[in-house]
Amino acid sequence: MKKFFFILLLSLSCFVSLANHTKGGWMYYEYLGPGSSANTLKYKVVLLQYMICNPNSGQLDQQVNFTFYTGASNDQLYQTISAPLVSNPNIQNCPGCDPCIVNKPNICYKYATYETTTELPVNANGYTISYQRCCRISGIVNIVSPSSTVGDTWTIKIPGTVNGPLNSSPKFVPNDTAVICANNFFTFNFAATDPDGDVLVYDFAPAYTGATSGSPNPQVADPPSYPSIPYTSPFSAFEPLGSQVTINHNTGEISGIAPAIGEYVVTVVVQEYRNGVYIGESRKSLHIQVASCNLVAAELLPDNACDGFTKTFKNNLPDPPGASFSWDFGVPGNTTDVSNLQNPTYTYPDTGTYKVTLVISLNGACTDTATALVKVYPKLDPLFTTTGQCKNTAIQFTDKTQTTYGAVNSWSWNFGDTGAGNTSALQNPQHTFSVAGNYNVTLTVSNSKGCVSGITQTVTIKDKPDLLVTNDTLICSIDTLQLSAVGAGTIFWTPGYNINNQNNSSPLVSPDVPTKYYVTLTDPFGCKATDSVFVDVKLFVTIDAGRDTGICAGDAIQLNPISDALHYQWSPSASLDNAIIKNPTATPFVTTKFYVIGNIGKCQATDSVIVRVAPYPGAGGIPDTAICFGNSVQLNESGGSMYTWSPAFFLNNPDIPNPIASPDRSIRYIVTIRDTLGCPKPVFDTVVVMVQQVTADAGPRDTSIVENQPLQLNATGGEFYLWVPTTGLNNPAIANPVAAISDNIDYVVSVSTSAGCFDTDTISVKVYKVLPGIYVPNAFTPGSDGKNDLFRPIAIGMKQITYFKVFNRWGVLVYSSNQTAYEQNIGWDGTYKGRPQDAAVYVWIVEGVDYLDKKIIQKGTVTLIR
Repeated sequence: MKKFFFILLLSLSCFVSLANHTKGGWMYYEYLGPGSSANTLKYKVVLLQYMICNPNSGQLDQQVNFTFYTGASNDQLYQTISAPLVSNPNIQNCPGCDPCIVNKPNICYKYATYETTTELPVNANGYTISYQRCCRISGIVNIVSPSSTVGDTWTIKIPGTVNGPLNSSPKFVPNDTAVICANNFFTFNFAATDPDGDVLVYDFAPAYTGATSGSPNPQVADPPSYPSIPYTSPFSAFEPLGSQVTINHNTGEISGIAPAIGEYVVTVVVQEYRNGVYIGESRKSLHIQVASCNLVAAELLPDNACDGFTKTFKNNLPDPPGASFSWDFGVPGNTTDVSNLQNPTYTYPDTGTYKVTLVISLNGACTDTATALVKVYPKLDPLFTTTGQCKNTAIQFTDKTQTTYGAVNSWSWNFGDTGAGNTSALQNPQHTFSVAGNYNVTLTVSNSKGCVSGITQTVTIKDKPDLLVTNDTLICSIDTLQLSAVGAGTIFWTPGYNINNQNNSSPLVSPDVPTKYYVTLTDPFGCKATDSVFVDVKLFVTIDAGRDTGICAGDAIQLNPISDALHYQWSPSASLDNAIIKNPTATPFVTTKFYVIGNIGKCQATDSVIVRVAPYPGAGGIPDTAICFGNSVQLNESGGSMYTWSPAFFLNNPDIPNPIASPDRSIRYIVTIRDTLGCPKPVFDTVVVMVQQVTADAGPRDTSIVENQPLQLNATGGEFYLWVPTTGLNNPAIANPVAAISDNIDYVVSVSTSAGCFDTDTISVKVYKVLPGIYVPNAFTPGSDGKNDLFRPIAIGMKQITYFKVFNRWGVLVYSSNQTAYEQNIGWDGTYKGRPQDAAVYVWIVEGVDYLDKKIIQKGTVTLIR
């Protein structure tokens, strides 16, 4: 089977801001020999920086600064030197990518190399070399957003004389021009070579942060140590591509199933060892892009389950869109055992071992082939049983596997606990569990036909065997009691006092003194459980039904005898909820004497209790009443021996059955009635005292009409009305009679209610012997002396004033009113918009309707005098 593995290290996007361009890289150094001065060493230091394909002038630096720190614990700055740009080629279109990759993306990135030499004094602790730049590209999946604000640090350490001999660092093998296809298997090699032949060990490591967007290109790098970039879950420095991707610590190859589409930071550290002694380490950090692509690849897994003649097949690797499939199911001499389906199903004609072949191709050019063996020997059914149940005792596992073809020839047990000896290859092993709990025990079996199958069962391990015994109890001294112990194993009771069989699970005992019997259960594997039963012995039964008591009619009461009996019988039972329990609830309607019999085996005793039933206090049912304002009424209640009236307002005594109430408003009284001789519970009654206050109102105090004009009188305030004198009235006994009079008269109306409350009022009627009309003054003197302050019309014999308007000499309306204003005695006060008007002559117009429904319009002038 062929495999295609491709890795795209850099982003497809070339449009970024001034700072967002870095995409990883690494540093190395070479020892060139002694320096020109005594006790100095000469080194070449190289930075290989990856960045976007077309950086602008501010992103591709023509030289960079390498910062050197002494390797002591306080990391003192030693020097900063510049390194010029020596090359910056573009790598484009994935050179070396296999043509069988589907949806291959376009690739473009820049590979900038900076190089310099330096002479360093011999230093016991060596030197740390660092360079920092900001910022990384945006949209990195495994970094906390936004990644475009995260810088990078390239660093390496030259060991000093303390750590080892003179050294040149490892160099990573160039292998940075491929693509990883999302959700596909891949490999990528971070291998390095060491010029000194040192042993190299690889591992994932944190990527470092560096410069910031505020200072993207610092002249001096920060001293070590350097903080890790913030990874986003579920990724981390040691799982930068997820949990399905791992690294080979000996070769530096990373492999696994690629994560979802996106760009990821991956950092690998390689450690040098010479003669087993650690010398130093180098770091390579890359931005790897996982693309939306597919590989034309086939992989089949062997099928040795032997679970039937019918099998369903599929490619174990993702199928690219548009791929074609050719299956051969491996039946000898059969030309029809083929399929072109992507996931075919085939039924084999007989048992056997068959070689299945899959050929997958794309456009007839890219092809891959895979084969696998399929076992068809149905069927192999694994099964096992267990005996034993306790921790720290041997549990017997017994294989019950059945196979139709061949013979079961191997067993693999996993007992589900930890520690040595938790597996076995025996057919029927024993295993001891040290801790109680539930364990998932797995048995995998195979037979002589090569079939393999497994089963997992939950095995419960207990601290001790299950043992169920009789509850603690009591007996009468003349009785015999049967005990009970239920469990799998042998039984032994102690002490042997008055027990018929100590080895019986249900022995008979007849102790004459209180005795605690202990029982021990021993299962077939030596696991033991112990319990006890306390048998209290009584010479006689004691029972006290309690003191006689009383309840209110309709209430319930619980009977509470004091007794050591085991069983009870109450009578009479008609008003009891349960006559055979110790504490029944009784609801008698009449006074009842209840008898109770209590027994312990053959011993019994009897007692009784009387429950007296008393009726609730009676309530007289006071009717609501009405009184006139200022009068009193005597309330009267009965049926009890104690009374409390609420509220106590206007009562001469709220604690007697017949208080006198003198309220000044209507009020509701509630009386609580109690009986100290019978039922102690209260009853309640209510009475409403309605206070009637009559206020007679005959209408306006004075009114005017013209001769022969009917006058509608209208009184309010009561239920009954009587007008005097009756002169000119059509009905003097109603609230609103009509008067027809020709002379002035005073009418008095008497208003009363059914409760006898009454009041009177008077109205004076002046009769003008003129025609109906509107009379308007010709002058007024507005002011605050109360004399002739308002200008208003006077209506005689009129039904209504439709409008009344006043205009100044320029025709401006300065006042307007209607019937409502007339009835309220409102007129013009000589102002307009709140400002007093000048003394002058004003024009008015008024319209009204007389009592004969004739419209009257009048005009005139009025003089305002100041």
